Parts: sequence; C-alpha cells; structure tokens
Amino acid sequence: MVLAYKLTVGFAAAALALGMAGVAGAGELKADLVACPTGINIGDVNSCGKIWKLKHGHAHLSSDGKLMVEVKGLVLNDASTGEFNGTPDGVDGVAAAVLCVGASGPAVAAQTDVVPLSKSGDAKVHAKVSVPSGCIAPIVVLRERYQGKIGGWLAGTGL
Repeated sequence: MVLAYKLTVGFAAAALALGMAGVAGAGELKADLVACPTGINIGDVNSCGKIWKLKHGHAHLSSDGKLMVEVKGLVLNDASTGEFNGTPDGVDGVAAAVLCVGASGPAVAAQTDVVPLSKSGDAKVHAKVSVPSGCIAPIVVLRERYQGKIGGWLAGTGL
C-alpha cells in the first residue's frame, strides 16, 4: 500500500514536471503517451492488469477542451498472457480521461466516450471535454474497455 502511494505521488510529481514542459497554457497539453508498466495507479484510475507496449502515441488537449489522442500498436507485452501476447486480447475499446492534479493527487476531471481499439492496437479519440479552469497540469490516460466495463489505464502522458 505504501509503495503504491509512493508510486502514485511520484507519478503525479513527474506528470507535473513533464506536463508543464508540454503545456502551452492552463489546461493545455501536448505530449507523447507511454504504455502502462502495471502496478502504478494514477490517482483514482487503476493500473493495467498486465504489461502493455506502444509503438506510438500522442495526446493534444487544447484550452477550449478539444482532445485528440492517437495510439498505434497498443498491445500486451506480457508473456503470461500466452497466445494473446502482442494483441489487445479482450480489450475492444478505450476511453480518454483527463486527470487534474489537486491537493489529494490526480483525479478524473473529464472522460470521453469509448472508441474502438483495433486488433493491432490502434485507436483515435477526437472529442470535446469540459476541463475545470484550475487544471494546470492535466494528465491524459487511455482507459480500457474490457468485457463491457471501463477499467484501468493502458497508456498515459507524463510517465
């Protein structure tokens, strides 16, 4: 529990430091995504259950709430998944969530509808979200849809 808290707090600090480098103004973000290594919750968003990899991913959040996220090759990178390694397995869609860092850590401020994740791990999110004006260092994560439910994050900015 203490390790998970330290990792979450450490991630929030890293996100703040890295996020600020990509921020053009309050609530804006331009950053590459990295795949979930497992075991790292981001605020109120659980970690992925298995290790993932990503060929390429990028997120852009403008000050007017336009969110564009694109990933290519977001697939499992975990030998324990057997024949499903290198695929999205049962993850058939993703939702993009914007987290804002507050006094108690990052929390989801906005989330998009689910978009399909292809069998090769490709997805594009183009949406308008409502982000609070006090969101200085936003974090964007892609959350899995597995068996019809939104779950943990698979790729995110700032790690």
